[in-house]
Amino acid sequence: MKSAIKQLVCFGECMVEHRADGTSSFGGDTFNTAWYLAQLLKQSNDNHIAVSFASAIGTDKASTNLLDMLSNTNIRQDYIVLEPHSAVGEYWITLDEKGERRFTFAREHSPVRQYFKRDETLTQALHNKLIDVIYLSGISLAILDESQRKHLFEALAAFKNRGGLIFFDNNYRQTLWHSDNPKLSYQAVMALADIAFLTDEDEYAVYGTANVDEIIAEHQKQSSQLLVIRQGAQPCVIAPPNNSSPIYIAAQNIAPQLILDTCGAGDAFVAGFLAHWLEGCDLQTAACFAHQVAAEIIQHHGALISADFLPKLVTQE
Repeated sequence: MKSAIKQLVCFGECMVEHRADGTSSFGGDTFNTAWYLAQLLKQSNDNHIAVSFASAIGTDKASTNLLDMLSNTNIRQDYIVLEPHSAVGEYWITLDEKGERRFTFAREHSPVRQYFKRDETLTQALHNKLIDVIYLSGISLAILDESQRKHLFEALAAFKNRGGLIFFDNNYRQTLWHSDNPKLSYQAVMALADIAFLTDEDEYAVYGTANVDEIIAEHQKQSSQLLVIRQGAQPCVIAPPNNSSPIYIAAQNIAPQLILDTCGAGDAFVAGFLAHWLEGCDLQTAACFAHQVAAEIIQHHGALISADFLPKLVTQE
């Protein structure tokens, strides 16, 4: 694995984040994963994996600041589309006493909603396998209209046929789907995915399943991929594609009073898992590290925390 993957692209939306503590930054599920993955991989002296973020942004001040941030954090911009006279979306976070977040969004005119109508660079990269991995989410699907989702699925199928790897996170936001049926789109991408990062509650909402066993059965009857199922503070569950027994990996035990904000925890979990797995570690080690990363995130405000607080990917001599 370590020698095979050199180019990984995360596709989705990035917005201005207004945090509960009054500060501002950027956030968005696949963007968060790209950012954390790039920071974790930077810790390795032998890192050879380039992380890119694919999206459409505007020409406003926030978009310019976002480009500067990407440049300063070694995230490539090959698949960023600039839309003149547009602005990136925004969201505001409010928290309850347990650190659980509530969002208010202003994203209806976000330029990424027209991404595949404006530019074919990512589509061509998928068809010609110019990259090794694409990572996308349920939100990545929801922000596109039906014709663009069809366009994306066709490109993903061509990419898969050429040996490309597809990683999918089921992040489900009901309000983004409007009148569309999310289950059909989820089934289409799950049929192609090599690794699926699933949150249990999102699975229940989309498929009507009721427990982890039903989640595994739902997907293994239709396709074969590695399932990594997050359950919040409960153990994550790894279901290998060979139908062997699921593996349960305990989460980090964090005192409730230390939990400030759970925003971005699932995205950081994915980054932690991939950072170790892409470096050649086994599934259990990758999942343990993923829990460590997520546990650190929830002790800070906002989706992105300083890279200085992240757990060490490699042992320092």
